[in-house]
Amino acid sequence: MDARGLITTADRIARDQGLTQAEWCRRAGFDEFGKLISNTYRRGNCKVSVLAQLLKPLGYELKIVKQEETNE
Repeated sequence: MDARGLITTADRIARDQGLTQAEWCRRAGFDEFGKLISNTYRRGNCKVSVLAQLLKPLGYELKIVKQEETNE
């Protein structure tokens, strides 16, 4: 999944939990009234640290997992 897909998925999870972008931002520790999320969504890109912080109040975390090597 690319950055845009991660952001879209996080936004869907937040909406499923009934959070507005402003509330989601506040719970993540950003005091920007949702502007950070709307800008991130529009750009389709953000810093890894920002995405990790946005996922915490949703009950998720960002992990790096090594892929199994294939002989293709």
